[in-house]
Amino acid sequence: MKVIEVKNLKKKFGDKLIVKGLTFDVYEGEIFGFIGRNGAGKSTTVNMLTGISYPSEGNCHILGQENIDLVKKDIGVMPDAANYYYEMTALEHLKFFAGVKKIKPTTIELMNILKAVGLEGNERKKVKAFSFGMKKKLGVAQALIGNPKVLFLDEPTSGLDIQSSLEIQQLILDMAKEKRTIFMTSHNLAEVEKICSRIAIIEDGVINKYGSMEDLQKKYTNEQLVSIELGQIPQNIVEKMTEILSPFVIETHYKEGYLYCRIEDRNLTPKIIFALSKEEIEIFEVKQEKATLEEIFLK
Repeated sequence: MKVIEVKNLKKKFGDKLIVKGLTFDVYEGEIFGFIGRNGAGKSTTVNMLTGISYPSEGNCHILGQENIDLVKKDIGVMPDAANYYYEMTALEHLKFFAGVKKIKPTTIELMNILKAVGLEGNERKKVKAFSFGMKKKLGVAQALIGNPKVLFLDEPTSGLDIQSSLEIQQLILDMAKEKRTIFMTSHNLAEVEKICSRIAIIEDGVINKYGSMEDLQKKYTNEQLVSIELGQIPQNIVEKMTEILSPFVIETHYKEGYLYCRIEDRNLTPKIIFALSKEEIEIFEVKQEKATLEEIFLK
């Protein structure tokens, strides 16, 4: 089921067009990664999706509604620069934002949210005493008030240590299992590659890549990199390998027991293995290497 539908979305500030006609869909239970360089149009897009600003052209539907006011109670937002009231306790903080959202959850419901994000036992501690990671978790808790169906998370793990990042990532995965739809931005490309179902890369107000990691890898290049573990072998054998594999590979490189072959078609891999075996060269492992999101993004 489509939860977010965006069609030809544009945003102009004065005479300058910042977002230049975005079209994409996000489905129920999906973790959708939205990435791009600073100034590419990410924040402007998120602001339109969450009702902070209005499109100059085009439209977006959230949960089937174009009027965001009709579904605001079903949406949770965690901005990158969240506003924290340092003299409030964590529980008071959530009660305050529940009031802003015009809903009245019980104290038990709010305590359960704090437990879900790993802040159990800190509900009566003032926010000023929280670590940076705890504040991030409180930001996620704030977005969960009212049990929303759609979550917008802006840089949910930026600035966190590895342990805290992993905890937030697991929390996001758990929320998706509950059929919540999560739209997240992040500069941590390894994180996006790891947890997002699909990814959109925005550049200069236009989406230039869109799909699953597998889709992006296919679009990135037709070439494949195959790594073959052979163990240590003499230099004359290395030279011989290069010669016998020349009909199948674009280039070869041997380093520390591994032979790396760049090929145009993954179906050539069996021919490489057969050619090596024919020369009685021992093969321990063969891997098809794929482009990382970082490589795709930089290209």
